[in-house]
Amino acid sequence: MRASRVLLQVVATIAVLTGAATSPALAAAPAGPSVTGAWPTRPSGPAGTEAQVVAAAADPVWSAPVTAVPDRGEPSDVSCPTTTWCMAVDLSGQALTFDGHRWSPPRKVFPKAPGQPQAAVSCPTTSFCLAVSAYGYGVYRSGTWTVVRSSLAPFRTVGCYSAMRCALVMGDAWSAHRMAYWNGSTLTTSVNMPWAVRVDSVACVSATTCHAIGVEPKGGAIALRSSGATWVASFLVRDSWQSTFDMSCPTTTFCLATSSASHAWRWTGASWADAGQTSAGIFLSPVSVSCSSATSCQAVGSERVGRWNGRSWSILDLFPIIGASYAVDCATASTCVVVDDRGRFWRGGGSTWTPAASFDLTSVGLNDLSCPTATFCMATDVTGNAVRWNGTGWTGMTRLGTRSSYVSCLSASWCMTVDEQQGTSRVWTGSWQSRTTFDLPGPYRPVACASTTACFTIEFGQVRRWNGTSWSALVPLLPGSDERVQLACAGTKFCVAMNFDGLFSVWNGTAWSAPRRSGISMADRLTCTSNTFCMVESEYRLYSTFDGRTWAVRRTLPGGGGAFGCQSSSRCLASTYEGTVYRWSGGAWAPSANRLGFAARELVCTPTRCMAMSDDQASWTL
Repeated sequence: MRASRVLLQVVATIAVLTGAATSPALAAAPAGPSVTGAWPTRPSGPAGTEAQVVAAAADPVWSAPVTAVPDRGEPSDVSCPTTTWCMAVDLSGQALTFDGHRWSPPRKVFPKAPGQPQAAVSCPTTSFCLAVSAYGYGVYRSGTWTVVRSSLAPFRTVGCYSAMRCALVMGDAWSAHRMAYWNGSTLTTSVNMPWAVRVDSVACVSATTCHAIGVEPKGGAIALRSSGATWVASFLVRDSWQSTFDMSCPTTTFCLATSSASHAWRWTGASWADAGQTSAGIFLSPVSVSCSSATSCQAVGSERVGRWNGRSWSILDLFPIIGASYAVDCATASTCVVVDDRGRFWRGGGSTWTPAASFDLTSVGLNDLSCPTATFCMATDVTGNAVRWNGTGWTGMTRLGTRSSYVSCLSASWCMTVDEQQGTSRVWTGSWQSRTTFDLPGPYRPVACASTTACFTIEFGQVRRWNGTSWSALVPLLPGSDERVQLACAGTKFCVAMNFDGLFSVWNGTAWSAPRRSGISMADRLTCTSNTFCMVESEYRLYSTFDGRTWAVRRTLPGGGGAFGCQSSSRCLASTYEGTVYRWSGGAWAPSANRLGFAARELVCTPTRCMAMSDDQASWTL
């Protein structure tokens, strides 16, 4: 069944732990190398090397964009008509088949289409499938795909009874309330769904009858049933616009529908009845469900799999990724396949499942970037990969985990990454070292290293320190903080941490200072080049500078959105969403004649070079 991209937030319980003492005043520290968490800007080097910095007024010249993080993979749906055959589709437009033992290489089916990516598939037999996407639809017949660019696209999901009868939900994740039909050779005229403003799932149980579930204008969950071309709606429960729904109908007299708000309902053949909360001491929050019979259904969500036996739910922890998206389909009660948007799959049923295994190479979206030298960068993506730049190109993509990691590098042979969710870290020393687990899952962001024995990561305003072999306990640093904390280091004895409200603390090589108010609010990006120069972006694109003691609020950054990075106290670059670049020479911003070929999410600088990256592309100054 179709899976939805659902972000599940973690509510962390924060304990106040004792740790290193703080210092009320900042002792003067010599200028030195710069390594930041999300915004590293200066490599190792002694003070007084400003002469090596690019002239403040020089116009940056950018390389042609290259792909750094390929947009590929992200399985979104799976359909298994038998125990030995499945078809999976992903958000990059690929399809893969499973023969009960191994997966085929991915085959490109759909070209990339504008708008929100979406892909779903339904296979009533091993010789016929219908797949849909934002581009159009694809027909699979005995190993061959035929793809049609449809004027009715985008399509949200699909359900097939046979090769001659499928229903396709038209629209996207916010507005999908029309249904089109496949008659074996083409799509017929679409029809409006009564009451519905969004339909999330459809299942056809005969050539004339289909069921669907969605949302009515006030946010309530509704079930829909067709008889020929006519649809009727039934109100289920007051729910939420933010909930997503799925359904599975193995027979004409039984369907099971689920909500990510942990509600479930069953179709009795005549009406809908409550099927209880999808919980057994812990909530499942399902995003996908599949039934092989009225007494055997499997649902996945919230890192768990749940089984409905016709009377009640049992829940099993299986997928330790908070916020991932899953899809499940079952050929029998004991032969189900689950896929997730990290490119992994599980096989089993009930309480017995195989371990996770990768089958669809997935890399999507830049998360963080660190460049300690002019010829080395390390970038991480949102699906747990890391990739390196060697001065000429991007290489060495490695999966570190299953969630975003933050990265801070001291040199080409030393980097620290911290998983934003799993409470783990990895060290790069020319090769990746084994994973260190230091906490239960929780939101850690970002990471910044002053040396190989002084790295810091923050959880809700509390800080941990890496001492070269292990992480310390959490120590209170910026009280009242949420997860939006900026962190940057410039040298072995200077780091700055600032929360969203502008409360900041400075590390002097020994201890963190008592927190102080900066006068800044909505702090968003922070970079430091020395112990006497930092720059931060805050509300309404204001930028402020730090001289080691106080913050001075300057003026508005030019343009809209984008990123910025500094090479020295007299040279910074900023980009806009449109790719326009501005340079700062210590007092004012001036437009550059040279543009970026994309909207940069990160712009990180060393004294002699800057690297700009979008979700998938990168350009550097020449």
